[in-house]
Amino acid sequence: MKRIHMMGVLGSGMAGIAKLTTQMGYEVTGCDLKMDGHNPNHLEGIDLLVVSPAILYQESENPELLLGKKKNIVTTWEEFLGNKLAIDKKVIAIAGTHGKSTTTGMVGKLLEDNNFDPLVVIGASVKSWGGNSRYGEGEYFVIEADEFNDNFLHYHPEIIILNNIEFDHPDYFISEKQLYDSFQKFVGNLVGEKILIANWDNEGVRNLLNRINLNKLKLIKYSRELKAINYNLKVLGDHNITNALGVVKLGEVLGISEEKIISSLENFEGIDRRMEEIAPNIFDDYAHHPTAIKATLLGLRGKYPDRYIWAIIEPHGYARTKALLSFYKGAFDSVDKVLVGPIFKARDKETFEMTPEKIKEASKHKNIKTVDSLDEILKIVKAEANPDDIFVIMGAGDSNLWAKQIVKISDIPNFKSLTTLKVGGEIKYFRNVSSKEELIEAVKFAKENNLTVFILGGGSDIAPSDNYFNGLVIKYTANNIKCLQNKITADAGVIWDDLVKFSVENNLQGLECLSGIPGTVGAAPIQNIGAYGQELSETLESLNAYNVDKQKFVTFTKEDCKFNYRQSIFKQKKYWQKYVIVDVTFKLKFNKDLDLRKIRKETLDLRNQKLDDPKNIPNAGSFFINPFITKKDKERLQKMFDDMKFYSIDNKFKISAGYLIEKAGWKGKSLGPVKVSDKHALVLTNPEGKGNFSDIKKLADAIILDVYKKFKIKLEPEVQYINL
Repeated sequence: MKRIHMMGVLGSGMAGIAKLTTQMGYEVTGCDLKMDGHNPNHLEGIDLLVVSPAILYQESENPELLLGKKKNIVTTWEEFLGNKLAIDKKVIAIAGTHGKSTTTGMVGKLLEDNNFDPLVVIGASVKSWGGNSRYGEGEYFVIEADEFNDNFLHYHPEIIILNNIEFDHPDYFISEKQLYDSFQKFVGNLVGEKILIANWDNEGVRNLLNRINLNKLKLIKYSRELKAINYNLKVLGDHNITNALGVVKLGEVLGISEEKIISSLENFEGIDRRMEEIAPNIFDDYAHHPTAIKATLLGLRGKYPDRYIWAIIEPHGYARTKALLSFYKGAFDSVDKVLVGPIFKARDKETFEMTPEKIKEASKHKNIKTVDSLDEILKIVKAEANPDDIFVIMGAGDSNLWAKQIVKISDIPNFKSLTTLKVGGEIKYFRNVSSKEELIEAVKFAKENNLTVFILGGGSDIAPSDNYFNGLVIKYTANNIKCLQNKITADAGVIWDDLVKFSVENNLQGLECLSGIPGTVGAAPIQNIGAYGQELSETLESLNAYNVDKQKFVTFTKEDCKFNYRQSIFKQKKYWQKYVIVDVTFKLKFNKDLDLRKIRKETLDLRNQKLDDPKNIPNAGSFFINPFITKKDKERLQKMFDDMKFYSIDNKFKISAGYLIEKAGWKGKSLGPVKVSDKHALVLTNPEGKGNFSDIKKLADAIILDVYKKFKIKLEPEVQYINL
């Protein structure tokens, strides 16, 4: 028997079986309604027709299936897996109502990490395997064992991990007794050493064990109540800690060291559609049993204790909804808002008078709404959602398609809306992060999806191109200020001028002349901001930053920052956009004798006279760096301008770029929709917000060329051109 045809080949289970069957040397063909449909002609020359249980239930009169039955070549993929593919292997089966796929993924990774080279079949896709199966040459075959339709009775494992038992699949199991009978038969299929690794914390598992003759097998219990656990898993929720415990016991059985077990579990990235973050702040999840929904939402709340969380629910099946209706009470309590969409039909032939409204009533949630369509869901999300809201879309039917549509309508800003110059193209992903933990997750998301990261401060001092940015823009928004004696530590998201105001009000000298400079604390050290005789480098003591490449936090001293005039290590090519500054510490001077408030007010007044406020007239601040010139150039310019000012620094002379631009005749001059400021020639403006990056760059290039022609001094932009 070599030629296999698979009917329903794109199903979650069948896809992995088809791939594995091919890798094991069979000739495989397949069909699916999502491809070219089914046709009896597919069976010409076929030795075996492998079908999914869904085909048997939903397409029992399909001509292709009927012909296969007539030829006596029909088998389910579970039968084929158990009786053919796994026949000479040591099977490790993972069973239970909840958590089978995640636990199977954990087991597969554990064996893979420790050179067992297993075969694995799982009901969800694993990115590193390129699908939901893994081919290996080892002796172990890890299988997710589904109880529906008694599918797991086709397997004869040497080891079972039993996560939990709770009533489900009412379209097959007509009673809890039938469910327990099936699990009892499954445990009876154990062969070899007959090892049963069981979750002793679960009532359903304990009930099953009371029905079984334990003398005929080796029982290994695991329990969170018996052992304090402190695993740092990447997958969310206490339920996944419990799942991991069963895997720990398996590792011990296989002789794997505790260190290697924990390392593998803590590096497990999860599987598709199990709290999969498909876009920043948007999660797709497969949970559809109320118990699983509740556990998953609790895990999400644990990760985001202060964020506004939406749960968008697609109930699965009318029979299941009827049987589990009472379980919905309290299931959504950990989230802020719930939308219950249309019930997915599944295998039902009648509705049992079940509606989303019944779920709403049963849940007792204070902010829950039923909707009749995906369009209605999208309208509500678009009208009511805030940029920092968290979304989780849950279900086992079409909910993953809902999730993709929600991603499409999410209010992802463009660079134009994020910068004070109001230029820049569309961006793929944007995320506000308000803590170090969220920053770690954002960078992880970018790394997993091969995305370029751009770190945004207050949006000043940059001019993004009009190109599409195929990456993730991260804006760090934590904004706490702490003061201890003469030292202030400010989070990177603090508005710079708010920090200056805080220092002045606390009689701390050193920042007052930097009043009114746009941007955030995190952006300030990058260009070593300065004005009116003060520079940030004079008072900065240290800063903490996150290394995007190495994904770890590091501390920079003032010396490490390599400050210079409008320069720092963070503007060097090697370090540019490689660090996310998270907080900065300043060492200031306590001074009650000096009227710092007066100095601040005079500074603000002076800035307002000379510079345009970006809130009123879009601009990026000072566009050009004040150049340093030689003594020879100084003497030449002195002959041209007797009122020109020179500032001597280290045998060179700093001059005003704005003065040169004004003398060249550019002050107040427009070029298309953009303009040199009427107040200060150093500032390029986008008065009505109609200009784009190309317009700004044309104006800047024209100024640079003209100033050089007239004065033989080459200006350089202080504003960073990005995404070119």
